[in-house]
Amino acid sequence: MSAERSKPSPKANIPALVKLLADDHAEVVEVARAKLVEVGASAIPVLEEAARSNEDPKVRVETRGVLERIRLEKVRKDWENTIAGPDEKIDLEQGALLLAKVCYPEMDPKVCRTQLDKLAEKARQKVTGLEKPREQLKTLSRFLFEDERFRGNWEDYFDPQNCYLNKVLERKLGIPISLSVLYLLIAKRLKLPVAGVGIPGHFMIKYEDPKSEVYVDTFNGGRFLSRPECVQFMVEAGYPYQPEFMEGVGPREILARMLRNLILIYVDRHEPTLEKTLTRFMDLLYK
Repeated sequence: MSAERSKPSPKANIPALVKLLADDHAEVVEVARAKLVEVGASAIPVLEEAARSNEDPKVRVETRGVLERIRLEKVRKDWENTIAGPDEKIDLEQGALLLAKVCYPEMDPKVCRTQLDKLAEKARQKVTGLEKPREQLKTLSRFLFEDERFRGNWEDYFDPQNCYLNKVLERKLGIPISLSVLYLLIAKRLKLPVAGVGIPGHFMIKYEDPKSEVYVDTFNGGRFLSRPECVQFMVEAGYPYQPEFMEGVGPREILARMLRNLILIYVDRHEPTLEKTLTRFMDLLYK
């Protein structure tokens, strides 16, 4: 009986697939791209070498594109794992950092987490000794929006950098949803009972207990608003008031709101690659 022939390792095909990236037929090139993406991390060293030094400029360009597709596929898988399961189990921080990873490959999530930890520690020193959550929240607002000078970017609202957590931490500029995410992540570290509220055309933070209810407008310096003031804001902006608009939302809806903003921005900026990638992330969020 002859010995059973072993199946070739996918790694053995990588150089051959790289050569096919120079083929004159677009269909052949796309098959090679898809196979290399399927191989994934094992193909990266060969692809990086080809991107640096292959004598064919077409191969250099194509390998860079494949490397980007492999990177995004890894981010997509991490995203799918993060959003799996019930809403209350979703890690908002991890989800926000994965969205940033789509546009900023070199972004190190550990750096962002450390920045958040340091902000929370400074804030903790401010709120320690304050017994009432409302007082703690006012102090947290002053710390973030006066001491640390985070603010809403009125001058360039539709700059996509406003939407990414890493850039909000770096530039201290954001839009309502991203500044509210920052607030939520710091408040969580301080164990403050708050939630995000996605009223039409705006996003805020809500604190509620049996005796009181207050809303924090992170885009406008962390000012406190009552429910009637929030209703007035909606009516003046042309939105009909519905009580459910004032309820807290979970991580899934917060991430969806971040994605909607980004998709609209990239549609307007005619950036189809990012639009398509983030639309795929949105589809996975509600599949």
